[in-house]
Amino acid sequence: MKNKGYIFFGIIVGVFLTLAVFWKMPSSQAYARPDLASLSSTVTPGAPVTDEGGNTAPLQANISSDEQIPPDFPAGSLAQPLALPTQVPGETTVYFVPTDNDATATVLYLYNTDTVSHVVALRGFSYNGVLVYSSNINIGATSFLRLASDDVVSNPPPSWTTPAPIIVNFTDYTYFASLSLPRGVKVEGYTLFNPTGYVDPHANQGAVPLRFSTDPATVFLPAMTR
Repeated sequence: MKNKGYIFFGIIVGVFLTLAVFWKMPSSQAYARPDLASLSSTVTPGAPVTDEGGNTAPLQANISSDEQIPPDFPAGSLAQPLALPTQVPGETTVYFVPTDNDATATVLYLYNTDTVSHVVALRGFSYNGVLVYSSNINIGATSFLRLASDDVVSNPPPSWTTPAPIIVNFTDYTYFASLSLPRGVKVEGYTLFNPTGYVDPHANQGAVPLRFSTDPATVFLPAMTR
């Protein structure tokens, strides 16, 4: 009977030792491989390489809003009289309709074909013609610039990094805009759909070409051929 008691006690001790070993094993592996311990919170999907020389990393939504009144918005501007820009002698003023709310943006291309640098006056107006946005853009001789109304993604194609785009935040309060183009300076542009809040050249954001007009009264009308 005594021997049977020892055998039974030995079985009980063995079961407890086995359970203790299995209980300790996962935590020991985690200490030996810290990457396993935090795997669930650090997994990042691979970023596929594109033929533009960059990659398409996941984007974080831009939490700023273009639909809020800008801090420098002129007080009482919507009640002021019309105030379109004065034509600069020797320059051509063109008008266009940008869009810049929380789901859209505008991109402009400026080309300077002249052999000297120029300053391009960019102005934005409310629906009654009052100035609500103003910026002077320096463009070097025989050079090119991109202007974007929203931030560009942090990993754009190499062609977008030199020169870096200039941010022109029209916001949703700019109903139409003007550019005063000196001799030799040309412009092109488009609007796009970007609910992320970023301009992403890697993505299909549905670009729609802008239409420019020298007559502000016809900027909202389609082109007519007689």
